[in-house]
Formats: sequence, C-alpha cells, structure tokens
Amino acid sequence: MFSAVLLAGPTTKEAHAQASGQAVVDTASSYIGTPYGAYGLDCSGFTSAVFADLGVSIPDSPGGQYAYGMPSSAKAGDLVFFDEGGYGISHVGIATGYGTVIHSSTYFGEVVESDMSYISGYVGAVDAY
Repeated sequence: MFSAVLLAGPTTKEAHAQASGQAVVDTASSYIGTPYGAYGLDCSGFTSAVFADLGVSIPDSPGGQYAYGMPSSAKAGDLVFFDEGGYGISHVGIATGYGTVIHSSTYFGEVVESDMSYISGYVGAVDAY
C-alpha cells in the first residue's frame, strides 16, 4: 500500500515543472501595479523581465516569444498569446493556471491579472521554462 502511494505522486520532472510554473506566476504577481511602459514593461517587456528574474532569457517581442519554447495548454507560468486586431500576435501574458493571465495592459495602464476571456483573440500558449 505504501509503495502504491509513492508511485501515484508526481515524477521529479512533473514536480519541477509545477514548481517552476508557480515560480513564474509568483514572480509575475510581484509586478502587479507596475505602470505600463515603466522600465520597458510593455507586454513582452514584462514577460521578458519575469523570465529574466528567473535566469531565463527570452525574445522581447510577442511574435518572438511565441516561437520560443514548446506549445502548451496554458498551465501556470506558460506564456499566453493573443491576436487582438486580426493581424497576428499582438499581446502576451503569463497564465496563472486557473483561467487568468497576468499581463502589462494598455487598457488598465499597468500590470494586472485579468480573466483570459476578457482579452480577445486567444492564439495559444507556450511553455518557455
């Protein structure tokens, strides 16, 4: 019985992925309230800064970030992408894993956490970690 419980737990790789995703969300959350554009924090500048804080260098454009990493299902810490105007990827944020995204928003004028359904044109997600 005891060994069955051990086998049912997450593998080392799964546990690392969960911890890494949560570390990205925690770091992103620390930016909430930072004014849009401050310190170069447009949407992709924000996501680049979060990953840089964790020692990961990613491109500084939404399109470049979309091409980086592996396609994902918008788990905690994943980059999520939007085509708001119908002309290609125009916005990026960080999925929290429970239906919201932390992003640097021109609408709100700062880094905020919003329901993903409030941002039009969802394209997909990438695991950059």
